[in-house]
Amino acid sequence: MKNKRNGDITLSQTVLIVGIVGLILFALIMVPFYKSSKQKIAVVKYQKTFAQLQQANRMYSLVSGESMNKYNTNLPINEFAETYFTPYLQISEYCKGKQDSCWNTPQYKDLKNTKKFDVSLYSIILENNGTIGFHKNRQGLITMIFDTNGKAGENKLGKDVFVYSFYDNENHPKLCDEKVDQEKSISNGIHFGGYDKCGIPQDTYEYNELISKNFFDGCNKKASTDALGLGVGAGCGALLRKNNWDVDRNYP
Repeated sequence: MKNKRNGDITLSQTVLIVGIVGLILFALIMVPFYKSSKQKIAVVKYQKTFAQLQQANRMYSLVSGESMNKYNTNLPINEFAETYFTPYLQISEYCKGKQDSCWNTPQYKDLKNTKKFDVSLYSIILENNGTIGFHKNRQGLITMIFDTNGKAGENKLGKDVFVYSFYDNENHPKLCDEKVDQEKSISNGIHFGGYDKCGIPQDTYEYNELISKNFFDGCNKKASTDALGLGVGAGCGALLRKNNWDVDRNYP
C-alpha cells in the first residue's frame, strides 16, 4: 500500500471544508434575509397601528361630535393622550411619569446610535405589545413614538421605532413664514414621520428629499438633527409611506 503524501486531503477533511463553506454561505444568505424579514414585520405593524389610531379618532368623533382629524395640539400631552386615544385603544399598561415598565433605558436610539432618554413621559403598551410614547417639544409640536416590539429588538428609529405626527391648522405654532404652511396645503390629522424645522409634517415632502443627508431628522444616517428633533430616522415612516411601504435599497 502506498504511503499518503503530506499534501493529500482526506475524505473527512474534504467533508469538513465543504461543511464550513456551507455554513458561511448559509450565514451570508440568511442573516440579511432575517433582518429584512424583521424590518417588514415592523413596517406592517406600523401600518396596522395607524389604522387603530384612525379608528380611535372615529370613535372620539362619534362620542364628542367633533369633526374627524381634528386634534387640539394646544392641550398638555397627558390630556391630549387621554382625550383622543386612551379611551378608545386596547391598552395593557400605562406609564405616567416613571417609564421603566414601558421603555428600556435609553428609550431608543436614532440611526446615528445617539441615545434618547426621557423623550416620552406618558406612554402606553398596546395589547399587540407595541409601545406608544406621547411627546410634546418646547415648540408645541406633538408626536407619538411607536416602538413596534416594545422593549425587545433594536429599539432604533427607522428599524423597529417609528413616529407619527399631528397637524392642526388652527393651533399649529408659527415657526416659519406662514407661506411655508400654505404652499404645502397640509391636511389636519395624523401624519407619518416627524416634522421639519418649520414644524411641517415630513410626509408632505418627496422621496428624494426624505433620503437626503440635508433633510432634518431624515431617513439617512448622515441627516442632521438637534435637541428639538426626535433624532435621525424620525422621517423613515414618511419615506416608507411615500414609497408605498417598500423597503428599497436606499433605506438605511
